[in-house]
Amino acid sequence: MKSRFSRGLALIALGLPFALSAADAQVTFTTPSNEAAQAPRPTRDRGPALAPSVVAAQTAVEACAARGYQVTAVVVDSAGLPVVLLSGNGAAAITQSIAMGKAVSSMRNGKPSGALAAEARTNQELAAKLAADPQQGPQRPGGLPILAGADVIGAIAVSGAPDGNWDAECAQAGLNKAAAGFKSAKR
Repeated sequence: MKSRFSRGLALIALGLPFALSAADAQVTFTTPSNEAAQAPRPTRDRGPALAPSVVAAQTAVEACAARGYQVTAVVVDSAGLPVVLLSGNGAAAITQSIAMGKAVSSMRNGKPSGALAAEARTNQELAAKLAADPQQGPQRPGGLPILAGADVIGAIAVSGAPDGNWDAECAQAGLNKAAAGFKSAKR
């Protein structure tokens, strides 16, 4: 009896991580209903074109990989929707959501997410505004606005390096490489 009980407990213990991993899986998107999928489909908002966005994201991921960091890079348009999202080999799944938050914050506020983080530490009104928006949430360095002239047309962000300032450096490398392509925005 005791050995059957022990074996049963061992089987439960072995199966528990598999049961928990499915239940604890991170949801990064939702699939639209059939009705939503059949609704009219407006084009994405004004923002960076696809080709320079791919170059920027790829360069950012490669810049961090050269330092030994597995990261995610995202480029969003002026509505905060992803144009490109690239996760490097070995990047943690949560880096996708964190990068999106950094990019949306940079785009909506027209400044680097690291500057927002510093400002929110001393400006309680800003901190409350950011905290109230689930798409922005806690501020971390690593997001940079993308400009076409003086207009913010989107943002690039990186997440996954052990320090957000390193994320910002990798995002800047991507932005620098693709800068010429960002001069004209998709309309």
